[in-house]
Amino acid sequence: MPKRKRILSLISCSLILFGMSGCSISETQDMLNSGAGNYGSGRTEENYYFKNSGALLQELIDKYSGSYYQPTGTSMTDDEHDDAKKAQGTSESSEDPSDSGADPGVPAAVPEVSSMTELMRVFHDAYDRTAESVEFKTVGGFTFDMHTDLQAIYTALQREDPIDVSGVASWSTWSNGNEYYVSVSYAFGVSGLKSMKLNTVNLVADAVKKIGADGLSDYEKVVAVNDYLCDSVYYPPTEPYAPITHTAYGALKDGCAVCEGYACAAKLLLNGMGVECDIEVGDCLNGGGHAWNLVKLDGDWYQLDVTWNDGSSARTDYFLVTDDFMKQSRKWDENNYPVSAKTPYTVN
Repeated sequence: MPKRKRILSLISCSLILFGMSGCSISETQDMLNSGAGNYGSGRTEENYYFKNSGALLQELIDKYSGSYYQPTGTSMTDDEHDDAKKAQGTSESSEDPSDSGADPGVPAAVPEVSSMTELMRVFHDAYDRTAESVEFKTVGGFTFDMHTDLQAIYTALQREDPIDVSGVASWSTWSNGNEYYVSVSYAFGVSGLKSMKLNTVNLVADAVKKIGADGLSDYEKVVAVNDYLCDSVYYPPTEPYAPITHTAYGALKDGCAVCEGYACAAKLLLNGMGVECDIEVGDCLNGGGHAWNLVKLDGDWYQLDVTWNDGSSARTDYFLVTDDFMKQSRKWDENNYPVSAKTPYTVN
């Protein structure tokens, strides 16, 4: 049966784990009907202000911020770089060459990149293979900042497909002129992480089938996904948060996730149903990092925070609202994301 509704306070992990099980298709349809009924139609921005202020807002900010994780970076010395290259050579000699498609007898060519777009593809391919190192050369006057640009690439690739960057924990970097070397550390063992990524694809497909998107409008799909995650996922009650809770796998397999896991799962489920959905990251007013979603309906973008919906008094408080509404609780780099519609989504 669905887990109990949390109102402002979280139930302990053990109680929730004993009280939840998978949702049937009929139960999921009930969620859809309930969610649509709760949201209603014809609501305006003013309807939301009393729910997004005062004690409730502070409770949400305090409880559900600070759980978006970005990898950290350190610099390598020349000796550390040499040691890493030697270790890489030993590791690659024992790898299955089919993982990379390379001829095992021929050293891989170091890619040359002249733009951030080209470099993103290099890292996309590396993360997709769960590679433990990335080498490249910059050409044509292209310059690269090891800290800010690595972070920007990570965030952009997570918005594209959060499965690819699952488990990336930190980087150790080395450069010499236009030559760059990045050692990637993961929060999980590489073989286990590869299996987790494949399982995430299957979990998304299973959840989409369980929700039953056939015949639903895009709006109804968003309602169904919001309700499905609110009913099947809980936020861990204590820190430190396990790395798995930052992933869609944690949300869909274990039913336990922080904001990042909720947002990644929401994106993957909605994309799997044909609804355009983005992951947005920023900081709450207390400075804690946070992740949520943007959803495109009828040609306009709307804000969606499934984590806060699950933690507030109604699961629609942060459902298809506007930038202005969200700015009451958080800030983000507005240059990096589409602008929302001027009014919350209204059911016709």
